[in-house]
Amino acid sequence: MEVKGNSGSVTPTSLVFAVNGERFELSNVDPSTTLLEFLRTHTRFKSVKLGCGEGGCGACVVLISKYDPVHDKVEDFTASSCLTLLCSIHGCSITTSEGIGNSKEGFHPIHERLVGFHATQCGFCTPGMCVSLFGTLVNAEKTNRPEAPSGFSKVTVSEAEKAIAGNLCRCTGYRPIADVCKSFAADVDIEDLGFNSFWRKGDSKDLKLSRLPQYDHHHKNIRFPMFLKEIKHDVHCF
Repeated sequence: MEVKGNSGSVTPTSLVFAVNGERFELSNVDPSTTLLEFLRTHTRFKSVKLGCGEGGCGACVVLISKYDPVHDKVEDFTASSCLTLLCSIHGCSITTSEGIGNSKEGFHPIHERLVGFHATQCGFCTPGMCVSLFGTLVNAEKTNRPEAPSGFSKVTVSEAEKAIAGNLCRCTGYRPIADVCKSFAADVDIEDLGFNSFWRKGDSKDLKLSRLPQYDHHHKNIRFPMFLKEIKHDVHCF
Protein backbone atom coordinates (compact mmCIF):
# COMPACT_ATOMS: atom_id res chain seq x y z
CA MET A 1 0.00 0.00 0.00
CA GLU A 2 1.30 3.43 -0.94
CA VAL A 3 0.13 6.45 1.04
CA LYS A 4 0.47 9.68 -0.92
CA GLY A 5 0.61 13.23 0.33
CA ASN A 6 -1.93 16.05 0.05
CA SER A 7 -1.35 16.69 -3.64
CA GLY A 8 -4.14 18.31 -5.56
CA SER A 9 -4.17 15.83 -8.45
CA VAL A 10 -5.81 12.42 -8.25
CA THR A 11 -4.76 9.55 -10.50
CA PRO A 12 -7.50 7.34 -11.99
CA THR A 13 -6.63 4.44 -9.68
CA SER A 14 -6.18 6.45 -6.47
CA LEU A 15 -8.35 5.72 -3.46
CA VAL A 16 -9.21 9.08 -1.89
CA PHE A 17 -11.00 9.68 1.41
CA ALA A 18 -10.75 11.72 4.59
CA VAL A 19 -10.30 10.77 8.24
CA ASN A 20 -11.32 13.46 10.72
CA GLY A 21 -10.88 16.04 7.98
CA GLU A 22 -7.42 14.85 6.91
CA ARG A 23 -7.01 13.85 3.27
CA PHE A 24 -5.65 10.41 2.36
CA GLU A 25 -4.77 9.17 -1.12
CA LEU A 26 -3.74 5.53 -1.56
CA SER A 27 -2.66 3.32 -4.42
CA ASN A 28 -1.94 -0.42 -4.72
CA VAL A 29 -4.35 -1.25 -1.90
CA ASP A 30 -4.83 -4.87 -0.91
CA PRO A 31 -8.58 -5.53 -1.47
CA SER A 32 -8.76 -7.46 1.81
CA THR A 33 -7.54 -4.52 3.94
CA THR A 34 -10.18 -3.31 6.37
CA LEU A 35 -10.75 0.27 7.43
CA LEU A 36 -9.91 -0.70 11.02
CA GLU A 37 -6.55 -2.13 10.00
CA PHE A 38 -5.69 1.02 8.08
CA LEU A 39 -6.72 3.35 10.92
CA ARG A 40 -4.74 1.39 13.50
CA THR A 41 -1.56 0.98 11.44
CA HIS A 42 -1.37 4.00 9.12
CA THR A 43 -2.96 6.90 11.04
CA ARG A 44 -2.65 8.56 14.42
CA PHE A 45 -6.30 7.87 15.19
CA LYS A 46 -6.10 4.88 17.51
CA SER A 47 -9.42 5.19 19.35
CA VAL A 48 -10.96 2.47 17.15
CA LYS A 49 -10.33 -0.93 18.73
CA LEU A 50 -10.29 -4.51 17.50
CA GLY A 51 -12.68 -6.39 19.74
CA CYS A 52 -14.63 -9.29 18.30
CA GLY A 53 -13.62 -8.68 14.68
CA GLU A 54 -17.12 -9.71 13.63
CA GLY A 55 -19.10 -6.47 13.93
CA GLY A 56 -20.78 -7.51 17.16
CA CYS A 57 -19.09 -5.48 19.91
CA GLY A 58 -19.05 -1.91 18.56
CA ALA A 59 -15.50 -1.14 19.71
CA CYS A 60 -14.49 -0.21 16.16
CA VAL A 61 -17.51 1.90 15.17
CA VAL A 62 -16.88 4.94 12.97
CA LEU A 63 -19.14 7.49 11.31
CA ILE A 64 -19.08 7.35 7.52
CA SER A 65 -20.27 10.41 5.61
CA LYS A 66 -20.94 10.13 1.89
CA TYR A 67 -21.89 12.88 -0.55
CA ASP A 68 -24.91 12.31 -2.80
CA PRO A 69 -24.35 14.53 -5.87
CA VAL A 70 -27.83 13.83 -7.27
CA HIS A 71 -29.64 15.28 -4.25
CA ASP A 72 -26.72 17.48 -3.15
CA LYS A 73 -26.69 16.20 0.41
CA VAL A 74 -24.44 14.27 2.75
CA GLU A 75 -25.56 10.94 4.17
CA ASP A 76 -24.20 9.94 7.57
CA PHE A 77 -24.24 6.43 9.01
CA THR A 78 -22.24 4.41 11.53
CA ALA A 79 -20.43 1.21 10.59
CA SER A 80 -18.10 -1.37 12.09
CA SER A 81 -14.69 -0.59 10.66
CA CYS A 82 -13.57 -4.19 11.22
CA LEU A 83 -16.06 -5.27 8.52
CA THR A 84 -15.68 -2.25 6.23
CA LEU A 85 -13.23 -2.81 3.39
CA LEU A 86 -10.90 0.10 2.79
CA CYS A 87 -11.64 0.02 -0.95
CA SER A 88 -15.32 0.68 -0.25
CA ILE A 89 -14.83 4.13 1.25
CA HIS A 90 -13.60 6.02 -1.82
CA GLY A 91 -14.95 9.56 -1.63
CA CYS A 92 -16.14 9.14 1.96
CA SER A 93 -15.33 11.09 5.10
CA ILE A 94 -14.58 9.00 8.19
CA THR A 95 -15.06 10.34 11.71
CA THR A 96 -13.66 8.63 14.79
CA SER A 97 -13.97 9.67 18.42
CA GLU A 98 -10.96 11.97 18.01
CA GLY A 99 -12.80 13.81 15.25
CA ILE A 100 -15.80 14.46 17.49
CA GLY A 101 -13.66 16.03 20.20
CA ASN A 102 -10.20 15.78 21.72
CA SER A 103 -7.89 17.28 24.32
CA LYS A 104 -6.37 19.76 21.85
CA GLU A 105 -9.54 21.23 20.32
CA GLY A 106 -11.92 20.54 23.21
CA PHE A 107 -14.03 17.55 24.11
CA HIS A 108 -17.57 17.05 22.88
CA PRO A 109 -20.42 17.08 25.44
CA ILE A 110 -20.73 13.33 24.76
CA HIS A 111 -17.24 12.79 26.15
CA GLU A 112 -17.84 15.14 29.08
CA ARG A 113 -21.15 13.58 30.04
CA LEU A 114 -19.69 10.07 29.87
CA VAL A 115 -17.18 11.17 32.47
CA GLY A 116 -19.71 13.04 34.60
CA PHE A 117 -22.15 10.13 34.73
CA HIS A 118 -19.32 7.70 35.56
CA ALA A 119 -20.13 5.76 32.42
CA THR A 120 -16.68 4.39 31.69
CA GLN A 121 -14.14 2.22 33.48
CA CYS A 122 -11.51 0.52 31.34
CA GLY A 123 -12.46 2.72 28.39
CA PHE A 124 -11.92 0.10 25.69
CA CYS A 125 -15.49 0.37 24.39
CA THR A 126 -15.99 4.08 25.10
CA PRO A 127 -14.85 5.56 21.75
CA GLY A 128 -17.27 3.31 19.87
CA MET A 129 -20.06 4.36 22.22
CA CYS A 130 -19.26 8.01 21.56
CA VAL A 131 -19.41 7.60 17.78
CA SER A 132 -22.62 5.55 17.90
CA LEU A 133 -24.37 8.22 19.96
CA PHE A 134 -22.89 11.02 17.84
CA GLY A 135 -24.23 9.40 14.68
CA THR A 136 -27.70 9.25 16.19
CA LEU A 137 -27.54 12.93 17.17
CA VAL A 138 -26.35 13.96 13.70
CA ASN A 139 -29.21 12.17 11.95
CA ALA A 140 -31.79 13.36 14.48
CA GLU A 141 -30.98 16.96 13.56
CA LYS A 142 -31.88 16.20 9.93
CA THR A 143 -35.48 15.39 10.80
CA ASN A 144 -38.40 17.79 10.48
CA ARG A 145 -39.18 17.67 14.17
CA PRO A 146 -39.62 20.90 16.12
CA GLU A 147 -36.44 22.59 17.32
CA ALA A 148 -35.21 21.11 20.57
CA PRO A 149 -34.79 23.27 23.69
CA SER A 150 -31.36 24.75 24.29
CA GLY A 151 -28.85 22.09 25.28
CA PHE A 152 -30.86 19.20 23.84
CA SER A 153 -31.08 17.29 20.57
CA LYS A 154 -34.13 16.39 18.49
CA VAL A 155 -33.46 12.77 19.39
CA THR A 156 -36.05 11.00 21.57
CA VAL A 157 -35.29 9.00 24.71
CA SER A 158 -36.13 5.77 22.90
CA GLU A 159 -33.82 6.58 19.99
CA ALA A 160 -31.06 7.65 22.35
CA GLU A 161 -31.17 4.37 24.25
CA LYS A 162 -31.13 2.39 21.00
CA ALA A 163 -28.10 4.35 19.78
CA ILE A 164 -25.78 2.02 21.70
CA ALA A 165 -27.70 -1.19 20.97
CA GLY A 166 -24.72 -2.48 18.99
CA ASN A 167 -22.10 -1.59 21.59
CA LEU A 168 -21.02 -4.03 24.28
CA CYS A 169 -19.57 -3.02 27.66
CA ARG A 170 -18.28 -5.67 30.05
CA CYS A 171 -17.39 -3.61 33.09
CA THR A 172 -19.38 -0.39 33.58
CA GLY A 173 -23.00 -1.49 33.39
CA TYR A 174 -25.50 0.09 31.06
CA ARG A 175 -27.43 2.32 33.44
CA PRO A 176 -24.92 5.22 33.46
CA ILE A 177 -24.24 4.82 29.73
CA ALA A 178 -27.97 4.92 28.98
CA ASP A 179 -28.28 8.01 31.21
CA VAL A 180 -25.66 9.77 29.09
CA CYS A 181 -27.60 8.96 25.92
CA LYS A 182 -30.94 10.03 27.39
CA SER A 183 -29.49 13.28 28.70
CA PHE A 184 -29.42 14.60 25.10
CA ALA A 185 -33.09 13.79 24.41
CA ALA A 186 -35.59 16.63 24.31
CA ASP A 187 -38.24 14.46 26.00
CA VAL A 188 -36.06 13.22 28.86
CA ASP A 189 -37.27 13.39 32.46
CA ILE A 190 -34.23 14.92 34.14
CA GLU A 191 -35.24 13.29 37.43
CA ASP A 192 -34.88 9.88 35.77
CA LEU A 193 -31.14 10.35 35.27
CA GLY A 194 -28.92 8.61 37.78
CA PHE A 195 -25.92 9.48 39.91
CA ASN A 196 -23.50 11.98 38.41
CA SER A 197 -20.98 14.68 39.30
CA PHE A 198 -22.90 17.57 37.74
CA TRP A 199 -25.53 18.17 40.41
CA ARG A 200 -26.50 17.23 43.92
CA LYS A 201 -29.65 15.76 45.35
CA GLY A 202 -32.21 18.48 45.91
CA ASP A 203 -30.98 20.80 43.16
CA SER A 204 -33.74 22.35 41.06
CA LYS A 205 -34.41 21.22 37.50
CA ASP A 206 -33.12 24.48 36.06
CA LEU A 207 -29.92 24.21 38.07
CA LYS A 208 -29.39 20.63 36.92
CA LEU A 209 -29.84 21.60 33.28
CA SER A 210 -27.43 24.50 33.61
CA ARG A 211 -24.71 22.24 34.99
CA LEU A 212 -24.84 19.71 32.16
CA PRO A 213 -22.09 20.20 29.53
CA GLN A 214 -24.05 22.14 26.92
CA TYR A 215 -24.86 20.53 23.59
CA ASP A 216 -25.32 23.01 20.75
CA HIS A 217 -27.50 21.35 18.12
CA HIS A 218 -26.85 24.23 15.72
CA HIS A 219 -23.12 23.65 15.81
CA LYS A 220 -21.73 21.54 12.98
CA ASN A 221 -19.18 19.36 14.72
CA ILE A 222 -17.94 17.81 11.51
CA ARG A 223 -17.85 19.27 8.03
CA PHE A 224 -17.75 17.22 4.85
CA PRO A 225 -14.47 18.07 3.05
CA MET A 226 -15.08 20.00 -0.16
CA PHE A 227 -12.39 18.10 -2.09
CA LEU A 228 -14.40 14.90 -1.73
CA LYS A 229 -17.33 16.44 -3.60
CA GLU A 230 -15.16 16.92 -6.67
CA ILE A 231 -13.72 13.43 -7.15
CA LYS A 232 -15.09 10.65 -9.31
CA HIS A 233 -16.45 7.50 -7.72
CA ASP A 234 -15.68 4.92 -10.42
CA VAL A 235 -12.43 3.76 -8.82
CA HIS A 236 -11.54 0.12 -8.27
CA CYS A 237 -8.77 -1.43 -6.20
CA PHE A 238 -6.40 -3.92 -7.81
